[in-house]
Amino acid sequence: MKKLFLFLFIFKTSISFGQIKAKVVDANTLLPIPFVNIWIENTSIGTTANANGEFLIENPIGQTIVLSSVGYESTKIKITEIQPLIKLNSKIVELKEIIISSKKGKTKTVIGKFDDSEISYYYAANNNPEIKARFFPFDSLLLKTPFLNKIKFRIYSEIKNAKFNIRLYSADSTGKPSYNLYEQNLIGIVKKGVNNLEIDLSKLNIKFPEEGLFVSYEWLIIKENEYKTSLPIPNSNKRKEISLFEPKVGLLPTKNNMNSWTYKNGIWQSEVIFGGNTPEPYLNNYGILAVELTLTD
Repeated sequence: MKKLFLFLFIFKTSISFGQIKAKVVDANTLLPIPFVNIWIENTSIGTTANANGEFLIENPIGQTIVLSSVGYESTKIKITEIQPLIKLNSKIVELKEIIISSKKGKTKTVIGKFDDSEISYYYAANNNPEIKARFFPFDSLLLKTPFLNKIKFRIYSEIKNAKFNIRLYSADSTGKPSYNLYEQNLIGIVKKGVNNLEIDLSKLNIKFPEEGLFVSYEWLIIKENEYKTSLPIPNSNKRKEISLFEPKVGLLPTKNNMNSWTYKNGIWQSEVIFGGNTPEPYLNNYGILAVELTLTD
């Protein structure tokens, strides 16, 4: 009995202290797919593939990994069946109707306008993939300026050239983010410090959907974005070292969470109210992305 117990203990430990290391590629071209969102199903463990499609997860605890990337089918693989090359299939987009419009670009509308002085809280991701999204409902006034021209974020980064990804979604019947409006990564690269970063969308010909628009900010859990810092341990003179992933994004305080969503552990959920040591005016309120949209005709 003692020998059996010892064997089981060693077997369990070898799994817990293993790692998942692989490269994600396009199933047709075998070219690497950068910045794939990867997590272990039903856990808070995950990461992001780097620019070469490579990723590493230490101490995987779970049964299945889930891979998600703009332009590709979401894929689940049992951990015991993972190969050095993971192949993702391109997403087949159904074209229901093609409407050819003449884009003029003379008239502009700005929504979500913010003042820099309104923002005093910046949010960073930890070791796991995360997306924050802000919902912009459709307004008939936007019929005159339906095309996305540019997006502006309020950004704070401790390091230079930190990268993040922008995802644009329409809303489903329940009000959650649905399908991607643009099936490619939109990578933002930021300077060190606090800046307003504008992303030009004028050449993409993206129309504001009648279901409403989600503008999403996705952290990339890659080595180049890692920033190590330390936090005080409660009731102690010691500090704990942690890793954050830049760049941080500015949040605006709001009384409700109707238009603010977070994607973690493979699910979309409404934003959670701020508590604990959160500073005013965010304490006991919600945070919504500080993002400004410019639309044109």
